[in-house]
Formats: sequence, C-alpha cells, structure tokens
Amino acid sequence: MTTAALDDLLGYLADLVERLERYAITVLPPDDGEEITLGQEATGDLVIDLETCFPAPPRMGNVDLDLFERWRPAGRDRWARIDYRYELRHHELGYRRAFHRHDTDDFVRLFDVATHEHCESTMGQATCEHYYGEPVVDAFDGFERLYDLWLTDRTPDCSVLRCLR
Repeated sequence: MTTAALDDLLGYLADLVERLERYAITVLPPDDGEEITLGQEATGDLVIDLETCFPAPPRMGNVDLDLFERWRPAGRDRWARIDYRYELRHHELGYRRAFHRHDTDDFVRLFDVATHEHCESTMGQATCEHYYGEPVVDAFDGFERLYDLWLTDRTPDCSVLRCLR
C-alpha cells in the first residue's frame, strides 16, 4: 500500500497537474471550484479528483480523462492510498478504458484481486463487467497508460484482456 505525508501529497498533486498541462491537457478544478485542491471528505479521507479535457479540434468529440485517488489517515501525518480510478472516455471514437482499485474487500473476496480494469470498445456496451488488471503505480502511471492509448487514435482491443466477470 502506498503511503505519504501531507506535504508529499500536495507536491504530488502539483507535479501531476504540471505534467498534464505539459501535454496541453486542460485540468478542471473539482466540483466547479475556482482552484485545483486536495479535497477532504467528511470521513477525513483526502482526495485527488481531477477532470481533464484533451486537446482536440473544434469539431471533434471530447476526450475526457478523470484521475481520482482516495487517501485514508494511516498514522501521524501519514496517509495511505486506498482507492483509485483513472478513466479515459473518447467520445469521438466512442470508447471507454479505465483502471480501478475500489471496494477492495469485495474484489479480493470475489476474484482474489484488489485491482481491475474496464474496457468498452463501444462506450456503454461492456462485454465484460470487470477485467483482470495489473496494479497502477500512481496517477502518473495511470495517465501515461491512458495517454498512450489515446495517441493510437484507435479503439482498444478488449478481447485481449482477461475477464473476471
């Protein structure tokens, strides 16, 4: 499990936004706010919740990338990443690709894995609810995997993935 101090999380968020902007990706503040911040839920968990838009010609459909992480208190000034969702939706080509880690206890109980993936070659039409997924190291890794898919300008081949259910 990944852990970090609060200052490290703030630096991680700033570095992530800087990396995205270097790729000409527009980062939108969470909840229609004015600035990009590290959020805090009522439970005390910290969240990174970034919505983005890829650069696209005016007539092209949107390409959305969402990066989400939940960090739970894990000791004095320590936070543990317990959930993540990194998701790409390419509206022009009509596909969705995602890397998730959430509801860990359920996924371990049902499938003996904590992480999973989603792949829809046609958005909204999943031939498999959850695919086996290699853990994603962090938001940088999730972004790079999804960005590389976007660069191909093709829909993903979901048939090469192992279906969990």
